Parts: sequence; structure tokens; C-alpha cells
Amino acid sequence: MILEYTKQEQLLKKYNLKTALSFFIKNKKDALQAANKIGYPVVFKIFSQNCLHRTDIGGVITKIDNSKKAKEAFDKLNSIKGIDGIIVQKQIDGLEFIVGAKQDSVFGPVVMFGAGGVLVELFNDVSFRLAPFNRRVALSMIDELRSKKLLDGFRGGPNIKKEAVVDLLVNTSLLASKENFKEIDFNPVIANEKGLFICDVKIIQ
Repeated sequence: MILEYTKQEQLLKKYNLKTALSFFIKNKKDALQAANKIGYPVVFKIFSQNCLHRTDIGGVITKIDNSKKAKEAFDKLNSIKGIDGIIVQKQIDGLEFIVGAKQDSVFGPVVMFGAGGVLVELFNDVSFRLAPFNRRVALSMIDELRSKKLLDGFRGGPNIKKEAVVDLLVNTSLLASKENFKEIDFNPVIANEKGLFICDVKIIQ
């Protein structure tokens, strides 16, 4: 079962893991207020402790750029049975990465870092390390990726601060080594000139 939303947020703050600006809401009025506070465009997505893959059931609507679309998105998502609420989140564009962790039965906590989006499906471009680890080890994880050039503004792409990626990996390794969980999934993590943002979180108990 996925850890409840507020407890996930508390863990992320405890380990200085930065997320996209988000609000967890349960009614249309609050959804519209959240969207206005964040500023369009926004993303609406369901949250359910029992749903691992919300995209499979149409539980994510992106690029909502006005209140009319926000009302329609809320109505559509709120009709899905068994949800705990809806997350309203800032729409963020940039390079996609994936960060995860699991409790290995032999080695203990292991952290994974890789290219996200289509790249992770095409190339399986990932690296692994035992947790916890330091900044030097985090840098070696980045250097192992075949797609590491993307971090340096490859072919006009955003120039990403490696230090932000290192912070994310080190802090994830601390979370993985100190807290009780079965699996952690940050996917996607989106990087652009403004920073690095965890845009989707699953911490499985």
C-alpha cells in the first residue's frame, strides 16, 4: 500500500527533497483555488493508496491552462472510484529522470537513478548504489549514464546544475537507509534551468 499523502510529504521535507508545488484537495472549490494560487498551467491527478499506476486508469490530466478545463478535469477525476483525493500540481517541463529505491533481501537499501520518460524505456539507462552514500558516489552514478550529456545542455537543451542532482541522490539514499519502506519511486523528476523537481511520488510500505 502507498503511504498516505501527508506522510509522504512529511518524509520528503524531512530529507530536503524538493517537489513541484502541489496541493492535495477533495472538492472542486479547493481545486480551483489551488490552481489559481499555483498559476496555470497545472496538472490534476488522483491520489489513492491502493492505485500504483494512475495513468492506466486515466488518473492524470496535464496542461490544464484555464478554469473551465480545471472544472472539467476535476469532474472527470472525481468520478473515479476509490480515490482519496486529487493533487493539483504546477505543470513543469524539462528533462525527465527517475529515482527509486528498494529494500533488497540480501544487500539492504539500494538506490537507482536513470534517464526518465521515453529514454528509460528505450535504453534502460540506469545506475545503482547501496545506500547510504556520499556526494562522490552520487557523482559516479550520474557519470555512468549514457545520457549524462543531457545535463550539460546537449543540443540546446536546458543546462542542469549537477549539484542539485547530487543533493537529490544523497538525500534519497538517507531516506532509503533510515526509514521503513518496501519501495520508493520518484518518477518523473523534472530538471530545468530553475531547478530539480520531484513531480510524482510513491512510497510503498
